[in-house]
Order: sequence, then structure tokens, then C-alpha cells
Amino acid sequence: MSVNILIVDDEEGIRKSLGAYLKLEGYHVDTAGGGNEAIEKLRELKRNIILLDINMPGMDGLETLRAIKSHDFSIQVIMMTAFSTFEKTMKSLEFGASDYILKPFDDLTEILRLIQLSEERLDRWKRNMSETIIKQRDQDQ
Repeated sequence: MSVNILIVDDEEGIRKSLGAYLKLEGYHVDTAGGGNEAIEKLRELKRNIILLDINMPGMDGLETLRAIKSHDFSIQVIMMTAFSTFEKTMKSLEFGASDYILKPFDDLTEILRLIQLSEERLDRWKRNMSETIIKQRDQDQ
């Protein structure tokens, strides 16, 4: 599966460094500086995985997460935050985030591990959808 990743963070340094690392790992990567830009980019091209900062000016990460999930609930969203509170973490999981990671990143391999877990979830979801469609088709015949 070709994985398209969107990094959404108001800090340009995070977007650039994380994007460069993930490109070296073989991923297709795009970036957005905020929630509104992220939603626009989702309309242009399908993204499988989004790395989303919780604390951003304007449209914050939780609001952006809700918009992403209403656009396409299958997108895997990994929340990133430097200021994690239990409440925001729980809200992000309630709104459909698949994981979260704390900034600053001590080890970029942890992000890679979370992305790989997200890829596995996407594969399972696609298999389950295919099986459901086949079963439904068989029942309709």
C-alpha cells in the first residue's frame, strides 16, 4: 500500500525535520501549518495517516481531528503534543485518534513504529470492508 502522510503542525521546524525523516523512510509526505490548511489538502489528495499537533492557533488539533474524521473516518490520526493533559488525550481518542506522541521527540523510531501500527490498522480495515462487501453481495444473490 502506498502511504500518504500529512504532517500538521504550526511549528515549521517540526514539519520540515519530521517530513525529511519520513521521506528518507520511503513515505510520501506533505505538510500543513494549521487545521484549515490540512482540511484543504485532504480535499485535494487522499491521505492515509495524519500526524496532528493538538495545540495550534486558530483551528486547534481537536477541532481539526473532528473535521478529518467527518471527512473520512478511515484516516489514521496520530496526535502530537508538547503539553499533554489527560483530558485532551482522552478527547482525542474519543474523537477517533489512533495514537498520540509527546514532543519533543526523543526517538524518531517511536513515530515510525506508530506509523507502522497505523498501516497495519488500515490494512485490517480494508480486509474487513472487503469481506463485508463480499458477504453482503453473496446474501443479496
